[in-house]
Amino acid sequence: MKRTFTLIFLSLLSIHLYAGSNDYAALAFYTKPALLISLIVFLIIGTRGLQGGKYRGIILLGLVFSLSGDVFLMFQDQKNVYFTAGLVSFLIAHIFYIWAFSITYLQNHKIALIKRQGWVMVLIVGYGFVFFGAIKDYVGSFIGPVILYTMVITLMLLIAVNRFERVGRASFWLIAIGAALFVASDSILAWNKFKHDIAYSHFLIMSTYGLAQLLIVLGAIKQIEDTNPMKVSSSP
Repeated sequence: MKRTFTLIFLSLLSIHLYAGSNDYAALAFYTKPALLISLIVFLIIGTRGLQGGKYRGIILLGLVFSLSGDVFLMFQDQKNVYFTAGLVSFLIAHIFYIWAFSITYLQNHKIALIKRQGWVMVLIVGYGFVFFGAIKDYVGSFIGPVILYTMVITLMLLIAVNRFERVGRASFWLIAIGAALFVASDSILAWNKFKHDIAYSHFLIMSTYGLAQLLIVLGAIKQIEDTNPMKVSSSP
């Protein structure tokens, strides 16, 4: 099922990328929210019958707020308030992802990665500082929200990376790469909006964003499967 859905999602993402890059506005308008709606449905169906409880619910909330963020950003060219609403929606989504990633560690005695390998934290936090420093003079009245958002998404990536050896390997890599792609997507979006236009910005932003959300969902499903080994192995 995961393979089939992944192919369906990638096909939908490809249609959206083509539509958005070739001025098929009506098609892009409908395919953008369809991406997150499909991921929400996939997570629900893909974990049906498995004990996911609190973790699944938190990931779902992250997806729902991501969906609302997508919808708000579709109207950002009309009023700045829509960009602000989108920023707040994604901020809340990242908080839910942080919560989910931090409660799924396997019970073991491994020292957290960012304690064992301090350079990982320096690298991630350093990127946040450098990127913000590069755009801060261009964000105008959005300075406060952008500072807060940069802090939260940086923390989201840190927590995702800190799952190393505390969860199953597949779940770790799926979510870690997804979180990194999310940071890349938001970085391109911010640079394109505040500093200067980037060629093929729609393709770059939405391809990294779509893949990020897909990988996070696949990683979440794998995490739930890892905590339900008997049910997964006995399922048809």
